Amino acid sequence: MSRATATAGLPPLVESSRLRLLTVLLFYIAQGIPLGLFYVAIPAYMASSGATPLQIASVVGMTSLPWTLKLVNGFIIDRYTYLAMGRRRAWIIGAQATIVLGCLCGAVLQPGGQDVLLLSVLAFGVNMATTFQDVSIDSLAVDIMTEDEQGKAGGVMFGAQALGMSASGATCGFLIQTMGVGAGFAACAFGLALVLGYGIMLRERAGEKRLPWSPGMAHPHNVAVQVDAWLPLLKGSFRAILAPISLLFVPFLLLRAIPIGGTEVYYPVLTQTFAGWSMTQFTSVQSSAILGSAIYALTLGGWIVGRFGGKRVLTIVLPMIAAFMLAVGLSKSLWSNGGLMAAVIWSQEFIGITYAICVIPLAMRLCSPGVAATQFTIYMAVANFGRPLGASLSGATTGGATPEMFFFIVAAIFAVGAAGIWLFRPKSGAVGATPDVTPALGTAPAEH
Repeated sequence: MSRATATAGLPPLVESSRLRLLTVLLFYIAQGIPLGLFYVAIPAYMASSGATPLQIASVVGMTSLPWTLKLVNGFIIDRYTYLAMGRRRAWIIGAQATIVLGCLCGAVLQPGGQDVLLLSVLAFGVNMATTFQDVSIDSLAVDIMTEDEQGKAGGVMFGAQALGMSASGATCGFLIQTMGVGAGFAACAFGLALVLGYGIMLRERAGEKRLPWSPGMAHPHNVAVQVDAWLPLLKGSFRAILAPISLLFVPFLLLRAIPIGGTEVYYPVLTQTFAGWSMTQFTSVQSSAILGSAIYALTLGGWIVGRFGGKRVLTIVLPMIAAFMLAVGLSKSLWSNGGLMAAVIWSQEFIGITYAICVIPLAMRLCSPGVAATQFTIYMAVANFGRPLGASLSGATTGGATPEMFFFIVAAIFAVGAAGIWLFRPKSGAVGATPDVTPALGTAPAEH
């Protein structure tokens, strides 16, 4: 079979800048679909079914747990692959297919709002597959995107994931309330299957297989850069991660998701208990706030961070979050005001996504070129540890006589972070020498 025959259809990703950005956009939207289901619609569904904050926290925690394990995914994906389909596509397609299968299981099983065990199993399984898809797409961007495209892709990633989360949260919330939980899972499966079909049509480089049984062969570039030894990969990655400036950066990664994890557990209960919202009201407000923040991330948010720098913006955002959380805690007597709660949800989304955009260029700046993909994955995995920490903190503090205590604790944590950010002084260039890692492990130049 000739190489020309094997490459009919869409051009290879290395030959089309627009196709590369479109691929990041679509697969990050696909990541947002299960996140909207399990972070927005399912907690609201559980709250409307009488579940306690602790029960909701269990499911949200199991949703978050796979995202804290992404550091393992990066090593596995870098070490093992099916080169005939490209360095990353086999993982992307396999992970996306698993997400679809998990949502179909939810549609068939139709768990109840207080069926914590089944919802937790579905949340963990679907999100484990989603993390593999996430790491695969990130690694693909590192492999084939130019430096300029990677900067654009950062804004696309946050905006697209938020778009998918917003659409999923609103759609699934409506379907679950009107047609049952099975309809919500089925809708997610359908949308995810469309993106899976797109991924099957792609190739990273000319002459590769689309599927294992399709004609094609491994591209010489991928054969040359693939590393078949664990020791150099492990040594280089951990040397870079354990550099002093890298360790100082870790607390700011953890801080990012603590308010997110906590309010995902508590806001469905707070708005229904104090403000008298229905499940659909909450999911509509939450999803519209996520949508607004997604548009902001794709446009103004990315420009602000690019213009002024991640650390400079972070020195403003950290005390802003501390003051915001303190204000929410002090306004307990006004929690019954639906307009105020909507403003709180919207404000938190915008401030939170600005924080997230700030840490991306800082993390990239700290990555050592020889192990950039794996090191960046480790940073993002560490960042996600904050989500279950926040969920646990919320579950432990919001069920008693002083539910506002959660907001005061988070405010204190961010006040400490606002003081500590002045000690973080990243230098130009990557940190940590990696002499044991061959240059082929680093970012491969895009081919044009």
